[in-house]
Order: sequence, then structure tokens, then C-alpha cells
Amino acid sequence: MKKQNIDEVRAFNRVYTVFMGILNKSYLKSDFSLVETRVMHAAISKDGIMPSEIVALLNIDKSYLSRIITSLEKRKVITKTKSSNDGRSIRLSITEYGRKEFEKLNHASDIQVEDLLSQLNPNDCERLVVNMSEIRAILER
Repeated sequence: MKKQNIDEVRAFNRVYTVFMGILNKSYLKSDFSLVETRVMHAAISKDGIMPSEIVALLNIDKSYLSRIITSLEKRKVITKTKSSNDGRSIRLSITEYGRKEFEKLNHASDIQVEDLLSQLNPNDCERLVVNMSEIRAILER
């Protein structure tokens, strides 16, 4: 692998994380971190999702996810239930409170991205979105 490629990916990551405000302790000036928000998204996207599915989806450490689940459960954002198929397994569901909080975060995220994109000229904005779509397609293969 070329060192130049590695350097470019790392430089992109540094710029992108600052651009999106990902390094802040709380995400979108909320009581939730970015990773907590992603776990909430997973629970909304698939009711009854298993932690192992979230581990695979987010490429996250199991013990770290366990701490996040415990925190979200204590805050009444998600609930855990035993799997009907396997009593040793648990399934996660978003609570009504969690759904409302996630909807607020989702709306705030839309506004944040709209504000960031509006700072670009239309041609740069279009190029950025097209290139991001291409990056996503390559990484999702």
C-alpha cells in the first residue's frame, strides 16, 4: 500500500470529523454521544435487534456496546427483552421516549448538514455529494 494513500485517507478523516463535529463529547448539543445515537438508530431501524447485529453493523467492541446499552437502558431510551428463540440472547427495542429523542437528533442533524452544505457554492456542494456517494458505494461493497 502506498504511504501517500494512507496519508490522504487519514487527512480526509481529520478534516471530516472536524467538519461534522464528531469529536464533541455530546452529539448535536444533546445528552447523547454519536455512538449512542447510532445504537438508537439501529434499534429504530430494526425493532428487536440483537446486540451482535449492532456489533457487526457498527464494527464496535462488544464490551463497549454493552456499556452503551446499559447507559441507554438506564436513561429509558431502549429496553432489553429476552429472545423468544434463545433465552440467553437479548433483543433491543427503542422506547417511545427514545424514539422522540432520536427524532430530535435526526432533525438537528438535518439542520447541521444543511447549514454546512449551504456554506459551499452550488458546484462544490454537488461535487461533494456525488463524491461522498461514490465513497459510500466503494466502502459498502
